[in-house]
Amino acid sequence: MRSRTYTSAAAPGPWRAVLRRHLALLLAIKLAALVLLWALFFSPMHRTAVDSQAAGRQLTVAPQEGTHD
Repeated sequence: MRSRTYTSAAAPGPWRAVLRRHLALLLAIKLAALVLLWALFFSPMHRTAVDSQAAGRQLTVAPQEGTHD
């Protein structure tokens, strides 16, 4: 009885070409989605300029009333 294992990559038939095309399409869609997300949320257009004074104002602690003793 002969084994049905194939040693050649081209031997199984046309389903490999369909699978390859399907995977390439899915990868292209995922790449397009990643580029769209980057453009919508992470591109330089959406970054705000922060100088040292603005950062200092955000990080300062307001003085508390009363003493700690």
